[in-house]
Amino acid sequence: MQPLSATDAIAPAWNHTRRLLLGPRNPRLFFKIAAVAFFAELAHFGFSGSSPIRNHGGGSHAPVVTAALVAIIVSCVIVGIVIGLVFFYLSSRLQFTLFHIVLRSDTTVAPIWRRYAAATWRWMGLKILFFLAAIACIAPVAIPIVFYFIHAISLQSRGDHSHIISFILTMFAFIAFVALFVITIAIVTILLRDFAVPSMALEGTPLRETVRRVIALTRAETGQVALYVLLRVCLGIAGTFVSYLVLGVLALIVGAPLGGLGFGLWATLHTAGAAARAGMISGWVLLSLALVTALGIGVICLFGYLFTFLQAYAIFFLGGRYPLMGELLVEPPAPVIPAAQPQPWPLPYYTTPPI
Repeated sequence: MQPLSATDAIAPAWNHTRRLLLGPRNPRLFFKIAAVAFFAELAHFGFSGSSPIRNHGGGSHAPVVTAALVAIIVSCVIVGIVIGLVFFYLSSRLQFTLFHIVLRSDTTVAPIWRRYAAATWRWMGLKILFFLAAIACIAPVAIPIVFYFIHAISLQSRGDHSHIISFILTMFAFIAFVALFVITIAIVTILLRDFAVPSMALEGTPLRETVRRVIALTRAETGQVALYVLLRVCLGIAGTFVSYLVLGVLALIVGAPLGGLGFGLWATLHTAGAAARAGMISGWVLLSLALVTALGIGVICLFGYLFTFLQAYAIFFLGGRYPLMGELLVEPPAPVIPAAQPQPWPLPYYTTPPI
């Protein structure tokens, strides 16, 4: 497969996504692949939790009540962390599943899911190491600035305004630093997501070799990789805007008749006694569930299509630069990907990028 530029890879990725999802004209197959793509992207949201304990009574609560509140809060935090870890694992593993589905046009999810059990742990480990490295990079700058802000605010509270200009300049500099840091993290996340998963999936490469390949590709074709990241972000933003627009139209189409039914229930039952009002409220609940279900299916289908296209875009851009993946992409679908030993990507290509 010949290497494609960042712009040339868009059209074949779009056509491939359309053939994969819309070609069979099978709504169940469409929803299955879209659901895999949608839940595979949950890894980007992560998990977090904060449970501030506030004592508004100045110690007036009984110790038993305070202990119970602390126990409930701690339990909620632990449950939230466990749920977050479960979703982190599932979405990481589904990323391999989505990669295989798009690469091979193979829609048998269960065998694909079982195939990438070991690779999932390496991928999770790489993401955790990247997260820790990011924290280690920002902490030496962020911690002193936070202490400076605390000190400056304390001076302001005591009426000392001599440092107001330096405080404002430091605040703007810190905001610019955080914005630059977030952009850098987003770029590296895209590079790891799109260029690290293929070699882990196809060759089971260890973390060091996986990162080396991503760095080698980025250094060899800095311009094309930068353009790819930019276009991927723009395509994602445009696709998100269109998806929300379609969801708004869907909400009107589905919500209007359901709202009419809800108004009809109110008009006929709100004065007919307690039992009738209970039936009216039950009907409202069912109508609300129907609306939420319809919108949920719409979200999964629309964003699933978008995420599948972005995965196809990554595959077609990398396909000509990763011979093993390029061969599998152009070959007819096979039930099993041939096992291969980890090998370096061709260095001659990196030293002489195509024009």
